[in-house]
Amino acid sequence: MIPESVRQQLRAGEGESAEFIQDAQDFAKVARTVCAFLNGHGGSLFIGVDVHGNVTGARLDRQVAETIHRDLREAISPFASMLSVAMYGEKGKSLVVVDVPAGQDRPYLYRGAAFVRAGSATLAADSAVLRRMVQEAAVKTERWERRPSVALEETDLDEDDIRLTAKQAEEAGRFRFSDSKSVDSVLTGLGLLRDGQYTQAADVLFAKDPALRHPQVRVRAICFAEDKDSSDYLDNKVFDSRLLYSLQETLHFVQRNTQNLVTFRRGGLRTADHPAYPLEAVREGLVNAFAHRDYSSFSGGMAVRVYRSRLELWNSGRLPEGITTGDLKRNHPSIPVNPDIANVLYIRGYMEMIGRGTQNIVNVCRAHGLRSPRWDDRPNGVTLTLYGKAPFPAERTPFNKRQEALLDTLTTGEELSPGAYRKRFARDVSERQARRDLRELEEANLLERVGSGAGTRYRRTGRGLERRNRT
Repeated sequence: MIPESVRQQLRAGEGESAEFIQDAQDFAKVARTVCAFLNGHGGSLFIGVDVHGNVTGARLDRQVAETIHRDLREAISPFASMLSVAMYGEKGKSLVVVDVPAGQDRPYLYRGAAFVRAGSATLAADSAVLRRMVQEAAVKTERWERRPSVALEETDLDEDDIRLTAKQAEEAGRFRFSDSKSVDSVLTGLGLLRDGQYTQAADVLFAKDPALRHPQVRVRAICFAEDKDSSDYLDNKVFDSRLLYSLQETLHFVQRNTQNLVTFRRGGLRTADHPAYPLEAVREGLVNAFAHRDYSSFSGGMAVRVYRSRLELWNSGRLPEGITTGDLKRNHPSIPVNPDIANVLYIRGYMEMIGRGTQNIVNVCRAHGLRSPRWDDRPNGVTLTLYGKAPFPAERTPFNKRQEALLDTLTTGEELSPGAYRKRFARDVSERQARRDLRELEEANLLERVGSGAGTRYRRTGRGLERRNRT
């Protein structure tokens, strides 16, 4: 099955952050393109796809994907830990997707040369570009996660979890260690043991009690009785153990404090229980929060707030420069704030599609008939809000006459462009207001955005039609 986020990129075509390669045998082209993505803003490489975005799937299987992954890690230097390679199949055809985040250790080289993107082309970096990358790397402050955790001792580490990480990574074909039984060898391979010292990322990920040295790792989880903050709460916990354990405990907290919704067939026969919030969306939101939070500030942290009709996930990080909250709902560059931490989440199977996690949250919520999730980026951090399933009239704000006219006119699956909307329904308002109208309907999951740029169109979903037909 090909994820919707991948389909959206195939429809958008090639560009600075997307490349289509039909033949998996052209490894040199694959490696040059991946190297260029690492030296730029990241991107996605689609193998088994023609220039028009059609999946051809020539000679692709799981072994090919694993070979590409292994060879890329060996061919590109410095070691690019966050490369994600996945294979998808449908109707007898397959494609391999290589997701590449923006590199944090530039310049990256393939066969001794650096490459960069120029539009949809991959070019060798000239001397001026290469000199600039080297100069930027020289003055760049060492990341918090790479600094030594001076008070961390070997006895503080959970060695069983480290060995489990190595075992799962090798079984999934996502990493190979020189000695998976040796704790120091595993940590060295992951970049968590450098020059004989454990890094702060190693502390956060594998220490039994990291909060002793880094109180900002704590996660505060609270379930309120109503839809507002108050002293009247139903559950209240703090999680401050190693990262993966805290992640699991936080997920369990959300699950036990949110109701299941029951569906019935006609005649009252119960069919299934469904969580109020799709587990995949909650899990993805939590993983993003743990991976991208700001660990450098002692006043930082994470908070999970469960209300009657919504779930809020806050972390003390900020969106990367140039990325807006609107970009999170569509294809956007992947710029990992803590790549060493994110790499462990990836090889343990928590991050499946690097750079597409936020799109996946949007698509999953839509598939479950929920309101579109919302991100808020403020000076104190980023908040993701997931909305539970509620009766249609209660979960939407009143729409204006223009929006109501569109909803009354379009049938499920029917599309129109922003220009067509303004011409048919919004002649008396500015282009900016017309686009705001469409964005509000998209956020309410009544319209689905298709394409980008000049090719943007909005497709009517089936949400709300049953109610409107009854009135």
